Amino acid sequence: MVLTALFTIHYSLFISPAGAQPYQTYPQQMERLDRGVVALPAQEQGNFVSWRLLGTDAKGTTFDLLRDGKTIAKGLSVTNFVDKEGTSSSRYSVITKLRNNVMSTSAEITPWTDLYRSIPLDRPEGGTGPDGRPYRYSPNDCSVGDVDGDGQYELFLKWDPSNAHDNSHDGYTGDVIIDCLKLDGTKLWRINLGKNIRAGAHYTQFMVYDFDRDGHAELICKTAPGSIDGAGRYVTEAADDADIRQADNNADYRNERGRILSGSEYLTVFDGQTGRAVHTIYYRPNRAFGVGGSALYDKEGWGDRGTAGNRGERFLAGVAWLDGPQGKPSAVMCRGYYTPSHLWAVDFDGQKLSTKWLHASATPNDYYVIDRQGRQTWYHGLKATAYGQGAHSLSVGDVDGDGCDEITYGSAAINNDGTLLYSTGLGHGDALHLSDLDPDHPGLEVFMVHESRPYGADLRDARTGERLWYETARDDTGRGVAADIDGRHRGFEFWHIFNRAVHDIKGNVISNNLPSCNFRIYWDGDLQDELLANRGRPYFGSFIEKWDGEKAVPLPLTSHLSSLTYHFYDLGHSASCNWTKATPCLQADLFGDWREEVILWDSSDAAHLNIFTTNIPTSYAVPTLMHDNIYRLSICWQNTAYNQPPHLGYYLPDFVSSLSTK
Repeated sequence: MVLTALFTIHYSLFISPAGAQPYQTYPQQMERLDRGVVALPAQEQGNFVSWRLLGTDAKGTTFDLLRDGKTIAKGLSVTNFVDKEGTSSSRYSVITKLRNNVMSTSAEITPWTDLYRSIPLDRPEGGTGPDGRPYRYSPNDCSVGDVDGDGQYELFLKWDPSNAHDNSHDGYTGDVIIDCLKLDGTKLWRINLGKNIRAGAHYTQFMVYDFDRDGHAELICKTAPGSIDGAGRYVTEAADDADIRQADNNADYRNERGRILSGSEYLTVFDGQTGRAVHTIYYRPNRAFGVGGSALYDKEGWGDRGTAGNRGERFLAGVAWLDGPQGKPSAVMCRGYYTPSHLWAVDFDGQKLSTKWLHASATPNDYYVIDRQGRQTWYHGLKATAYGQGAHSLSVGDVDGDGCDEITYGSAAINNDGTLLYSTGLGHGDALHLSDLDPDHPGLEVFMVHESRPYGADLRDARTGERLWYETARDDTGRGVAADIDGRHRGFEFWHIFNRAVHDIKGNVISNNLPSCNFRIYWDGDLQDELLANRGRPYFGSFIEKWDGEKAVPLPLTSHLSSLTYHFYDLGHSASCNWTKATPCLQADLFGDWREEVILWDSSDAAHLNIFTTNIPTSYAVPTLMHDNIYRLSICWQNTAYNQPPHLGYYLPDFVSSLSTK
């Protein structure tokens, strides 16, 4: 009963003036999290302390802040406080109260000694490929999940070898390695995907989530013969299928060009606490559009013109509540988007992986769905399917209001039952954004840029695909962002690199000064987005930008420890990932109040991660973003291919306004 009441308080309020149905996050979808208390040097004096408001907190919840066991602030309705008397040795804890009754007391924490926290890593040894060229490792994409059920997130880190390759390039790569570690750097386990998984942005999409709803997160990703789990076993040992169990784990399927176009392909679920492979099955579909076996790559079927292994080796992945909050979340593993597009929904019951459905957009006008029982249903003669419509990322959320998540797959969308929801036919693109971009239009919206003719960008209804705004361009429109950067205009703003103009949500140009085309972020405490920008050579130059009404200007980091101002790149040799994409290892609301954290890596030794959190006070109390379903699932798919920023499933200014008038 308590959870139901809390749901009503926090999640029944997103009804726009146009009468849109609210986007709902249900209590069953909210992870059990602790208060996530964090402290760091304040801007002017003492320490800045912040903590979580939970989506399950009742209205009227207040907080007392303790320093060294003594109360220094009582009855706080916000979740941050500047303790001017605080020192580097102070110890802080938070008491949660409801109607003056103590509900809980957090564990004590001590402040960070700087504006960031450095996490030591166990950097893997490099090596030399079959071509005689040496390679080394650096930290790459991260994800998070609570593997031990203590209410705190653990980090999952993918290590990239320096010889990682895009699908369009030949060449051998080093092994892909994934570590799980505590936020203090304690390594829990390491898995090595082996020589038969190629390294690059499009090959390994690792999904971290509590798939069986036992309170402990798992990892699901593509594996192959030779992949080794966190217990030192081959993943084939976790299979039921006799052929998988008898696979040759010493086989090397790399060809003379360093590509992997044959051999078996698997999907494995790993226990989050130990890294042990729990179950391994054949990946669907294989390189020849079938299931199982050591299939050879079907170059003609995937439509490769030239280099084989480009179009059919493009993978995406996400997590979706396809049966709604009463069911279990599914991993959705995806293959192909330039030509045939396949989305494979997989369930995990705590012991076994199983197919929920497989969607296959086989042609531009025909697709089929295979259900759990293996029955195939064809749908013919459509104007467009998901064939050729995918992007280098995807997004997940309930776009039609039925309580179940759908997958926004570039210019198309797939329903929770695997059928096609719609396809705009506008083709492939690099970036897309799903949220309540226009709060006065019913439901959610999608902004997407396009790499296919006639190029350009569109804003559309996320449920129907109806175009709300559309602009063509003369060439590949490779970058574009939607974010609420200007509080003078209701709704989000959006822009892309082709016309270099900033539009309001109705498509009107409000500025011709192009901001950065990277990540949006909550940082300074108002209700608008800031931008995570990057200037200078790739891997360096990450900093925060703030829109001033005409242009984006740098927003520096400050503390009383120094008279200087800083940017991320000034501290800890902090570097971004993924070369010209210049993305963070991860951006997410990991702890503290509702503002987001940024994880970058230390380029001086490639053996540390640097976590940044804000020290700017805010007067707004917002539940942790991780208790919004669209945002939480954004963190799952953020590591997918060309990383995209997370978004909320609601319009934040309306949310805050509704709370203040409730």
